[in-house]
Amino acid sequence: MKRHKISLILAIISCGILVILSLLNTPQSLATQQARISQILDGDTLEVTMSQCRIPWEGNSQLCRLQLACIDGPDYGDSPFFEAAKSRLETLIPRGTIILVSDTGKNSYGRIVAEVFKDNTSINLQLVREGKASLFCKHLNDTCPSSKSAYLNAQNSAIKAGLGVWNSQQYWGKARVCN
Repeated sequence: MKRHKISLILAIISCGILVILSLLNTPQSLATQQARISQILDGDTLEVTMSQCRIPWEGNSQLCRLQLACIDGPDYGDSPFFEAAKSRLETLIPRGTIILVSDTGKNSYGRIVAEVFKDNTSINLQLVREGKASLFCKHLNDTCPSSKSAYLNAQNSAIKAGLGVWNSQQYWGKARVCN
């Protein structure tokens, strides 16, 4: 009986140790960390290098491809909006710039979905404010719930001012209005 109790106690302790070790070795999936801009791919997608990429791109453990959270930028071929959005993003965070990446998840293309900050300013929100991107309505509640009202206000201001994708002369047909 005593031997059975000792075995049971050792088993419980072993399980506890395994649980603690597994928690310590789990990567921080939804963390904020520094990164350096490698390349701007379009108005809402960029490549960065960081010390530990949760989802390495092309087998490089320090290279990550990011999709900017909560927003949808014009895609290649959506002229002139694509060029304007990409160019603005390159101006806001040129190659080599150090940024903060707030990881909010993963998209279906294997990219990290993130809010990106430079000098405590949300680049995602800045693009919406300037009309360079619209909101990604279906993900607004999931990925940016704490700043949803800021995004909605920024987009409403851009719409009222007719900025970028909301320009009445050259409206981007894929721009979405969220509530």
